[in-house]
Amino acid sequence: MAETYVTTAYERLQIAHLRWKKRLQKWISRSREKVSFVLIPNDEKPLAQIEISVGMLGFLFGLSVSLVLLSFALLLYFSFFFERNLSLEKKTETQLVSFLFYDLLSKDLRESVEELESMTESLNLLAWEEIPEKEMITQDYLLKEEFRKDASELDSNLLLFQQVVTTYTQFGVRLGNLVPNFQNAIDYLSMRESIFYSMPRGRPLKPGVGVVTSTFGYRSDPFGILPVGEYHSGIDFAAGEGTPIYATGPGIIAVDTAVGGLGKSVRINHENGFFTLYGHCSQILVNPGDRVKRGDKIALVGQTGKATGAHVHYEVRIGLDAPLDPEEYINLD
Repeated sequence: MAETYVTTAYERLQIAHLRWKKRLQKWISRSREKVSFVLIPNDEKPLAQIEISVGMLGFLFGLSVSLVLLSFALLLYFSFFFERNLSLEKKTETQLVSFLFYDLLSKDLRESVEELESMTESLNLLAWEEIPEKEMITQDYLLKEEFRKDASELDSNLLLFQQVVTTYTQFGVRLGNLVPNFQNAIDYLSMRESIFYSMPRGRPLKPGVGVVTSTFGYRSDPFGILPVGEYHSGIDFAAGEGTPIYATGPGIIAVDTAVGGLGKSVRINHENGFFTLYGHCSQILVNPGDRVKRGDKIALVGQTGKATGAHVHYEVRIGLDAPLDPEEYINLD
């Protein structure tokens, strides 16, 4: 009886390895074979030939089939098995509406900031007649302080959105508080400016014309009648007869133009209770009820009434109070 030889597991493994190696070499050899494609143009140009290996052709075919199958699978999934996350879509729509809302508000906020900057410049001009510092409290400055956050805090877009909304809200509140403050300041300074420009200022004669012959306060009687002197309620400017007299502030010519020993006189009622008197005139150039501006010619110097020579007697008063020293208002000019 012939003896049978039984292969071991190791030998069987070596045999299988050699078989697969031979098949792989055979497949590699076939894959290196070339396949030619000839392109025939419509015109008389020469033919174009493209060579591609069998292996590459198989790879491209397999890739095309895989893409088609994947597309078909995705189409089936989204058509029959995909379920929409309605809560996520609603949340996204809500955030989109919020962003659009804050975008519209940001435009209004920018206009308010620009208006506030213009008002601030006007405030500086009214207060100091110059803009001492061009860099004012603006949106850039405020947001610069609000966005000083660590990078670790910005973990998600949602957190960033919350910070943007919070910062915008805080800035809007601060801006809302700034606007009335600046407006009140401007109104206050505007009122002071109106009072200042409505006050009598300067001399009733042109600069360099006339000399002061009598000041405000107690003085000796120029006529020598009163031994203890008299109280002089204004300032006298001596000038040649016929010298023009000018209004020292805007106002309305009063109806009653004759006041005691001042002879022919003019009274101008100014705003805020002020009025001025111009006495001893030789001629009145305005009529009661006329509205005059500062610098308008209202009369001519004379010596009517109780006067020792040609001059203009100038007084400044407020309501029924005692006369004020005109020198204080002359120096305002």
